[in-house]
Amino acid sequence: MSALTDNTRNGALKRNLLRQMLKASVFKFGEFQLKSGQISPIYIDLRECFGHPELLMLISEALSRQIESSGVQYTGVLGIPYAALPYASVAAGQYLKKPLLIVRKEAKSYGTKKLIEGLYQPNDQLVLIEDVVTTGGSILDVLKVIQAESLVASDVFCILDREQGGSQKLKDAGVTLHSLLDMNTVLTFLFSTGAVTEEQWYGIVKALNLSYTSPVKLTIDKDLENLSNLPYVENARTPLAERESLTESSLNRKIISIMRNKESNLCLAVDYTTTSEVLQMVELAGPFVLAIKLHADAITDFNEDFTRKLTTMANDMNFVIFEDRKFGDTGNTNLLQLTGAQKIASWADVVTVHAVQGNDSIAGVFRKLALDPAYRLSGILLIAQLSTKGSLTALSGYTESAIEIGNDNRDVVSGFITQTRVSACSDLLNWTPGVNLDAKTDSTGQQWRGVDQAIDVQQNDIIIVGRGVTSSSEPVQQLKRYRQIAWEALTRNDASIH
Repeated sequence: MSALTDNTRNGALKRNLLRQMLKASVFKFGEFQLKSGQISPIYIDLRECFGHPELLMLISEALSRQIESSGVQYTGVLGIPYAALPYASVAAGQYLKKPLLIVRKEAKSYGTKKLIEGLYQPNDQLVLIEDVVTTGGSILDVLKVIQAESLVASDVFCILDREQGGSQKLKDAGVTLHSLLDMNTVLTFLFSTGAVTEEQWYGIVKALNLSYTSPVKLTIDKDLENLSNLPYVENARTPLAERESLTESSLNRKIISIMRNKESNLCLAVDYTTTSEVLQMVELAGPFVLAIKLHADAITDFNEDFTRKLTTMANDMNFVIFEDRKFGDTGNTNLLQLTGAQKIASWADVVTVHAVQGNDSIAGVFRKLALDPAYRLSGILLIAQLSTKGSLTALSGYTESAIEIGNDNRDVVSGFITQTRVSACSDLLNWTPGVNLDAKTDSTGQQWRGVDQAIDVQQNDIIIVGRGVTSSSEPVQQLKRYRQIAWEALTRNDASIH
C-alpha cells in the first residue's frame, strides 16, 4: 500500500495506473466466477487496458522499471499466454530491449511445430510477465513447458497479485513473484476515491478471504501526476564529501568545494542587457552564490573588458561563471562558437549544451577545450529538462538520451539542467531552474516552484534563481534568503556537513 503514499516516481506511476484503470472500467463489480472457480464480487479485467494505448504503455513501462530495479539477470522476456502478451511485447521491445518469447498453449501441427517461439538457447534465463495472479496455475503450466526446453525462469512480474495463494505456490516451486499492485492497494485506492463503499469493501474482503480488518481512507487526488517532475532514480542523495571524492570532473570538484566553503548551492541568473547592470549585480551577489549565470548574446555592449572584470570578480569572490549558451550544432560549429567573437571558452567555467547533437559532437569538442589549459572552460551541463510549459524535452526518449550521454562522459559533463534528478551517478550534479519563493508563473510560460519541492522532493542539488532576486528592491536580502533555505534543504540529511 506504500504505492499510494510514496512521494516517488514509482509511487506516482502506480497511482496513475490505478487512476487510468478506474477510468477505463478495469474494475467491475457484481458476481463473477474466476478461472479458479471462486466466486468474486469484483472482477479486475485488465484486457480493458488493450483499448487504451496510454494505459497499455504505462503498465508496460511500470513492469519494465520493476524488472530493471529488481537486479534479476535475464536474456529474454516471456509473456504468459495470452492476456499478458501485449504487456510483455511492449516491455521487451520498447523498454527492456530484450528478445520476446511466446509459449503456445498447444504446438502447431505444421511448420516447425514448436511450443516456444522466439530467439533462445538452452539454459537461457527468462523473466516471465503475467497480468493477474490468483493461484499461479497458469504460470506453473508455462514453467513445465520452458523447463522441458532447458530454459530457466525464477522470477515472475505481474500487474496484480490477487493474494489468493499464488505467491506461496510459486515460492514452493522456486519462483519469486513481483507484483506492481496487490488487493490491499487496489481496495484502499477504490475506497479512498469513492469507487466502492465501506459495505462493498467488507463484502469483497469476506468473499476473497483476505486478511484485512478495516478499510483505510487516504487523500488521493483523482488527477494524473506528472511523472517527469519526480526523480528518475530512488536511491538517496550521496553526501557532498563523498561526491567530491567520487567525481571524475575537475569542474565538479571545484563546484563542490565552493559549495561547502560558502555554504551555498545558489546560482543567480543575471539576465540584464548591459555590462554595467550585470557587474553591479555580480558585485552584490558574489559573496552569496556558487555561480553566476549569463546570456552573453543578450548583453548589447558585450566586450573583452567586461569579461576581464567578470573573471577577476569570480576569482576574488570564489564563484563559477556559467554561460547559458545552449550549444546544439555540429562539433565543428560548436568549436567555432566557443572560440569565436565572444571567446566564451576563455571566460566561462561551464556552458549548457543540448543533447540533440548526439554524443560524438558533444564529447570530442568540449573535452578538447576542457583539457586545454589555454581555456577557462572546464565542463558542460546537458539540458535534460526545461521548466517552460510544453517543452519538447518532455518527448519520450529525450531525457533518457541526455542521461546516457552524461553518464558516459562524466569527466567533461558536470551534470544536467533539469527539473528533477535524472541520473543514478551520484557524481553528476543536478542544476534546476524554475525556482521562486513568491510566484508560480508568468505570462510567457515560465513555471516556478519552491525550494522544498525542487530539492527535497525532486532531489536537485543547485537551484537557479533569477527574477526572484534581480527584480527585488532588496536583492541582498533575497540572496541571503534563497541561499539559507536552499542550503538547509540540501544538507538536512548530509552527515558530511553536520
